Amino acid sequence: MKKKVLLLDIDYTVINTDSMIDFILYSLKTKPLKTIIKIPYIFITLVGYALKLTSLKKAKEAVFSPIVNFSEEELKEFFDKKLKVKINKNIKDIIEKSKKDSTIIMITASPKAYMKYFKEYKYADEVIGTELLYENNRYKNEIIGNNCKGKEKVKRIEEVLNKLDIEIDYENSYSYSDSMSDMPMFELVKNAYLVNKKDGSIKEKINHKYIQKA
Repeated sequence: MKKKVLLLDIDYTVINTDSMIDFILYSLKTKPLKTIIKIPYIFITLVGYALKLTSLKKAKEAVFSPIVNFSEEELKEFFDKKLKVKINKNIKDIIEKSKKDSTIIMITASPKAYMKYFKEYKYADEVIGTELLYENNRYKNEIIGNNCKGKEKVKRIEEVLNKLDIEIDYENSYSYSDSMSDMPMFELVKNAYLVNKKDGSIKEKINHKYIQKA
């Protein structure tokens, strides 16, 4: 079934912040001792990544390590206190206008573990994010599959659309992100826009013909 689709990046698009940085800071505030003991591991792994001695996947797993200390309820509390309150009004307005006739899909490289609540609060029909191992009612800092970025976002979007039996109405669908790294996602729709990180306002429309020629 052909249908209008709204594709949204989350960090610095739907929200005016980087959720992973917010999560580290929130962890330091709410679980200081358990988080502080992980800082050397995070720092050493990030240095290793900067020196090309370790992979991006391992670096992100290190950054995600404080998540092992949080229950589902605590992750929802983090979302409520630190992310929900930072939704850009410009994007919120777009979401509200799109609800009546579009399938809204949010896609992020950040963990779905806490981004999934956008769906629970009905800001999105589906949320796609980097998947983490879930065992004994806790998330682990072990990425399942690939980091959800670039072309991987398109792969995940197509999987969700197939599940929903939806074909994108290219002419009437929209996509928004703050980053040109989302060009693969932009190419799925005719109406694609770069937005400002601070407030989600439109920065420029993506000219597909220009990009292809360049």
